[in-house]
Amino acid sequence: MNAFKKKLLEGAPLIGSHIGFTDPSITEIMGMAGYDYIWIDTEHSAIDYQTLHTHIIAAKASGIASIVRIPWNEPYLAKRVLEMGPDGIIFPMINSADEAKKAMDACIYPPNGSRGFGPMRSMRYGQQDAFEYIEEMTDSFCRFIQIEQKIAVDNLDEILKIPYIDGLIIGPCDLSGSVGELNHIYGEKTTELVDIIMKKAKAAGMPVGVSTGAIDQSDIKYWKSKGIQFISAGGDFGLLTTIANEVEKRLRNTFCD
Repeated sequence: MNAFKKKLLEGAPLIGSHIGFTDPSITEIMGMAGYDYIWIDTEHSAIDYQTLHTHIIAAKASGIASIVRIPWNEPYLAKRVLEMGPDGIIFPMINSADEAKKAMDACIYPPNGSRGFGPMRSMRYGQQDAFEYIEEMTDSFCRFIQIEQKIAVDNLDEILKIPYIDGLIIGPCDLSGSVGELNHIYGEKTTELVDIIMKKAKAAGMPVGVSTGAIDQSDIKYWKSKGIQFISAGGDFGLLTTIANEVEKRLRNTFCD
């Protein structure tokens, strides 16, 4: 079992951030900064497969776990990512038990799933014995699904019955949009859905994380108060924008005054 998954299943609080830019040096910097994991996003970014591969290698080199969000719940999108050997994979917009099963089937070899066999980096480019890899594969990475719609919350009892799911991730912005209040993340309707997710997940012993762009202490405390175990906060473009603005103001006020 990889170190990240072990910590997750032991209930340890875990912190991460998002990567959307293509330069793998950013992932390496995040690893050196001490984050537990990095969320490499291929749903909303320009990151392609080759770039993704370099990000995963950079994460390994700097000692940070790599968690990859694919664009959609399709087996062919998951397959190539899994062969690269990330520490986890995220399936967005899972709204039903059938969709959750489809996602898990894409990760697990027969007879329990339908993943095609052809590992590359994930099997150390053939240096690991194939039978050993097959035996250990299930515990070698985390399988996350995102809960981002009210219909997913309505179907959560059935979703939680699907085997091989290692954790839920709340997508609060899309969740708010599903109740007609897009980006009102702390609105009453969205908060009610979050509370339902947390209650049902806790009863099922399922870890829950959140993906948020917010990095203010008050936002982080809010999610901690909800019982979130792992949080992906901020991201490369947001951090760069924030620091760039702060430094520009410092220079402007000091040098040009």
